[in-house]
Amino acid sequence: MLVLDRKSGESVLIFPDDQINPEMTVKELFSQGPISISVKYKDTGTVKLAIKAPGAIKILREELGLHTS
Repeated sequence: MLVLDRKSGESVLIFPDDQINPEMTVKELFSQGPISISVKYKDTGTVKLAIKAPGAIKILREELGLHTS
């Protein structure tokens, strides 16, 4: 599970890992389970998100861009 703080206007990117076969179906991609996003805490101007996703899914803060390692 990944926990991120996000302020108003900030985003999170969720996409398949580079190792995923591009011909994989959505059903195959999510065969290990769904993506779950929970709000864990809210403060003035900030929210804490807890994101749980299958290992084949990448989650990045938008400011990191789509650069993958």
